[in-house]
Parts: sequence; C-alpha cells; structure tokens
Amino acid sequence: MILREKRKNTRCYVNNVWSERKLAKYGVGRLIHRPGTSPHVFYLQFKPAALSIPGILGRIAEAFAKRGISILQLKISASEPLRVIVIADMKGREGVVSEICGELRHVPYILEAWVVPPIAEGLAVDACSFPLTLLDHRAVIFRREVYEGFIAGGWERFGSGYGQLLYIVGFDAGRKAYADHSQLVSDRAAQLRFAEALFQMLGFGRLFFIRVDDSRLEAVVRVYDSFECELFRGAGEIRGNFIRGLIAGWLAARWHVERLEEVTAREVKCIARGDPYCQYWIRAEAKA
Repeated sequence: MILREKRKNTRCYVNNVWSERKLAKYGVGRLIHRPGTSPHVFYLQFKPAALSIPGILGRIAEAFAKRGISILQLKISASEPLRVIVIADMKGREGVVSEICGELRHVPYILEAWVVPPIAEGLAVDACSFPLTLLDHRAVIFRREVYEGFIAGGWERFGSGYGQLLYIVGFDAGRKAYADHSQLVSDRAAQLRFAEALFQMLGFGRLFFIRVDDSRLEAVVRVYDSFECELFRGAGEIRGNFIRGLIAGWLAARWHVERLEEVTAREVKCIARGDPYCQYWIRAEAKA
C-alpha cells in the first residue's frame, strides 16, 4: 500500500524529497501580444549534439543583447529536430534583422536560421511548427473558451447523461494514458509521482494520490483546482465526471482491470458544490 498525505499547498518532488514550492502561472505556446512592439520570430535549428554543448544559449542571447534588442520569449523544443525559437522586439531595429540571422547561422551546431515578421503590430505567433507534441506524441491545447463549450455546453444540452458519457470517455483515456506512462516509468511509486506532475503540467488541476492500495485495489485521490469542476462552481452538486473517469481508468489499467463495470468511482467532494477540493474514492473488483 502506498500512503502519501499532503497538505493543500502544492509540493514538488526534488532529489527524492518532497519540498514546498510556490506555484506560478505558466504561459504555454509560442506567441506574444504586446502592443507597442514589433515582435519578430527567429527560428534556429540545431544538430542534436547541441543539447550537450554549454554556452550555445549564451551565444544566441549575445547576438541580441549587444545590439540592445530585447528578447520577449525563448522556447526550446528538445525533440528532433532540435529547435530554438526566439521572439525579439525589433521595433526601430528592423534593419538589423538580416544581420542577426547571419550571425546566428555561425553559432556552433546550427543547421538553419530564419525569421518571420509579426502578424500585426505587437502580435507574433509561431506559424512554422507543426504538429505540437508531448513525449513524441501529438498533443493539442484547448483554451477555456473551447473546453467550456465542450464540457459545460454538453451538460446544458443533454443533462446528466452527458456527464456519464464524459466519465466513459475519461475512463478509456485514462487506461491509454497508463499504458503509455508504464512504458516510461516502471517503478510503481514513481508512476504516481509522474502522473501527479503530468496532470498538473497539462493544466488539468493539482492531483494527489492520498492513498493507493494495489493489493486491495482501492485508492483515495484528491484534485485541487480541477479544470472541469471549476466550470460549475455554485452548481451545488458534484460534476467531476471526465476527471473521475480519467483517474479511474488510469488506476484500472495499473490494477490490470479491463472492464469499466468492474470499477466503482465515486466523487465524494467537489468544488462545484462548495468543497475546497474534489476527492474521489476508487475501488475495483479483484479477479477470481
């Protein structure tokens, strides 16, 4: 049995020790909207060996710094092809864009460098990267306007039956997620830490496995700031169906339980009805 109680404050697992870390909002994507600037997107493509060479990012930053040009955003894609994307404010300095590209092409291990001007004043979007991937699997990003329509809109149109559909979809997704996670991480305790970290990184919420008993096939799981349930704050009833299914499916796969009907997943607390967090009780039937 794995038992790990944690306080509401998020904790980070560093060097095999749980330690408190302050949460901060993180902006994803390769775009910027800053009125009054002229954000140009510089693309640099490197040989894979560049990842292990110290000082390359310093060379890139120096090309802009010595000309008094501000870097507004810097992103690195470590999968192949290795790419660095720099968004820099070239307002009033458009004449040195080609000069900077020429210098960047002499950075060690670089294969190619090019630049794309802003879409509009103060607005730049990376339009040269596709598909978006996470751990070499294609990924998509839904802003709140989209997933609110997908989840809350379905509830408005179809009622509680839509919630059950979300649970089934989540269950199947959770099973597939565990199949992938278990290939990356074989240690059982580390799998839980990985799932918690990935859940948070993807923006679903802050996941904590409070208790996992692999022998009895039981678990208590807590989620703070669920992206799903926050859509229904004030509803006065539990609404964590997709997340409930996602967790139940993940644990079912971990326990080698194949059928949805063999798993009981109940949400006993929910922020939609005023609780400080969502809590789930998961239990599976042991095979005879």
